[in-house]
Amino acid sequence: MTSGAKREPFRPGTGTLVTLVVVAMFNVMGGAAVSPALPAMGEAFPQASETAISLVITLPPLAVAISGLFMGALADRIGKARTLVLSLAVFTICGLSGLFLPTLESLLVGRFIMGVAIAGIAAASAALAAEYYDEEKRAKVYGWQSAASGVSVLVLETGGGFLALLGWRAPFWVYLAGLVGLILALLFVREPDRSHAPQAHGGVAGKVARVAGVALAVSLAVAFVSQTISYLVPSKMPYLVTAFGESSAVTGLFLGGFGLANIGGSLASAPLQARIPRSALTAGCFAALAAGCAFMAVAPGMWAVLVGAVLIGIGVGCVTPVLMNWVASTSTPENSGKRMGALATACNLGQFSCTLLSGAVLALGGAHSTVFAVACAIAIAGAAAAALSYRLLDDESPSSGK
Repeated sequence: MTSGAKREPFRPGTGTLVTLVVVAMFNVMGGAAVSPALPAMGEAFPQASETAISLVITLPPLAVAISGLFMGALADRIGKARTLVLSLAVFTICGLSGLFLPTLESLLVGRFIMGVAIAGIAAASAALAAEYYDEEKRAKVYGWQSAASGVSVLVLETGGGFLALLGWRAPFWVYLAGLVGLILALLFVREPDRSHAPQAHGGVAGKVARVAGVALAVSLAVAFVSQTISYLVPSKMPYLVTAFGESSAVTGLFLGGFGLANIGGSLASAPLQARIPRSALTAGCFAALAAGCAFMAVAPGMWAVLVGAVLIGIGVGCVTPVLMNWVASTSTPENSGKRMGALATACNLGQFSCTLLSGAVLALGGAHSTVFAVACAIAIAGAAAAALSYRLLDDESPSSGK
């Protein structure tokens, strides 16, 4: 081999695909893994308020919301593969730090830094998929990633509960999973080959920029609203269950149904994207969210609450990969990290706004069923907007050059 020989471009294989799906599970590990241990943490830090203790699970998603755009921009600057590896290393170290940090303050600092690492994982892994695969394969990959996140929540909420029986620090052992992701990334992830990336010039470049701007703006709005509505299920559905006189065990079962529906919607997303226009599919997902909220708002019995949770799970599980694939199809290697980071920020801000929405309705004298009624109206408006905006949502991909 001569010194001037060109190195073979990296081609993602099965190991790469497995890695991207596995690391997507870490996107929801900010709170689900350790939330069952919160009461025991309160006993370990008796001088801390309940609000301060709850920051253990709310700080990581807040950090994602704050740092998502920055971490995405960092991935564009230093490389997506490098950002993924560094973020996985920080995620693992900070996650496991809960096993030994002595004070609540130090624990919260570690949790915030871990959230920044999660933002890096989310942005880099989604951007890598955008560059590795064509649009049809990307739709499947994003669906698998979204389903993996749902599986992670189901496993963590169950496993974390059992580990919490061993002590409040025991659930932090789940962050050893980050080491698995780190090893996989080191073995199977490399920077994408950009030698054949299409370049746009003149008027085509202007159209690419316009379409990309529309895709990002609409995707951010849909992600924000859909996540706001979906987070009403884990945060407010338990109150509806309690109002019917059922136990927390029933709530757990219903949340499991919500998680399974989310997984089903995620897996169905790619086949649906291949057959249904983006506007119609987005409108359908919002219709599922609206129907789910309607069942919750007027629930005559427990069966209606379960049906509502399942419909909401299907809707949000299906629409998230649609948004990721649309943003990816309108991104370039130079900005895919930043755009995926912005999408992660919108999703996490939506989760936070759920508390603001429900708090405002309850403060005005509404009941928990009223919160779902308001969310139903918002989802109906979203469905109508998506259906009426078909010229916008179904525009040609920039790569088409049309």
